[in-house]
Amino acid sequence: MTWQVVARKDFQDAVRSHWLWVLSALFVAVLAMPPALVIAGFIQIGQGGLTTDLFVFLLRDTMTLLVPIIAVVLAYASITEERDSGTLKLLLSLPHSRRDVVVGKAVGRGGVIVLPVVAGFVVAAVVFLATPVALNAGPFFAFAALSAVLGVVFVAISVGISAGARSSRSAMIGTVGVYVFFTLFWNQFVNGAIRLLHDYAGVGGTAQVKLQLFLKILDPSQAYKTLVARLFTASAAAARANLVSGSGLQGQLNAQLYAQALGKSVPFYLSDPFVALVLIAWLVAAPAVGYYAFREADL
Repeated sequence: MTWQVVARKDFQDAVRSHWLWVLSALFVAVLAMPPALVIAGFIQIGQGGLTTDLFVFLLRDTMTLLVPIIAVVLAYASITEERDSGTLKLLLSLPHSRRDVVVGKAVGRGGVIVLPVVAGFVVAAVVFLATPVALNAGPFFAFAALSAVLGVVFVAISVGISAGARSSRSAMIGTVGVYVFFTLFWNQFVNGAIRLLHDYAGVGGTAQVKLQLFLKILDPSQAYKTLVARLFTASAAAARANLVSGSGLQGQLNAQLYAQALGKSVPFYLSDPFVALVLIAWLVAAPAVGYYAFREADL
């Protein structure tokens, strides 16, 4: 197996091109700025037992948008760029199979996004120690780990699309399209599908609630959000219901109604392990599908 060699070279190339340092600076700025503003006096807080849980809650949506788009930019041309430049043939002339290339690129680019995310959280944790805000280490670093996993998942998706694409342009269109679909249209797609099932198949009540939430967590971003919500909720049902909680009073009512419909326990396909399995499935399946197309492609 030589995917390790490909991954190491890909990671080193990112370091030489300063991608790693730029991303590290970005995540440090995003994550360390709030506690830094507290130290500077721009944000006034009391001594009433405030913890970093609020920080995690407020940054969840930001990380849901920021981490995937960075992963897409970082990895969309991971294979097509080499294909366009002709270096892919040289790479495959060495003792590397096409599978080694796909796996190595996914691992290498995954490392490029994991380290900056971790660095940003570590720096933020150090800065928090100088503020009156108590560092609730468990949820804080669990949030860091989930954010890193989200980045790796979208890297895997982007590498898979890049492996199956014929050019960097088509890879960019594909990866950006996937990102936009999940970010802007997945919820509308799910809601539309549920309305059709309700109107034409008679699906309603608790079955409708469970099916709607199940479809929502198939989106890796939604799976990430509900796992982060689970850090602060007493039950998996409340965390899953958080997926339908929009802004304002109506959103809170929706979440309460869905939580009540689910009851005290959730079916396996809405449990925390299953949601984590969804992320793992994307992590494995996307590069596998891309590899299958890449294996049959004429270079």
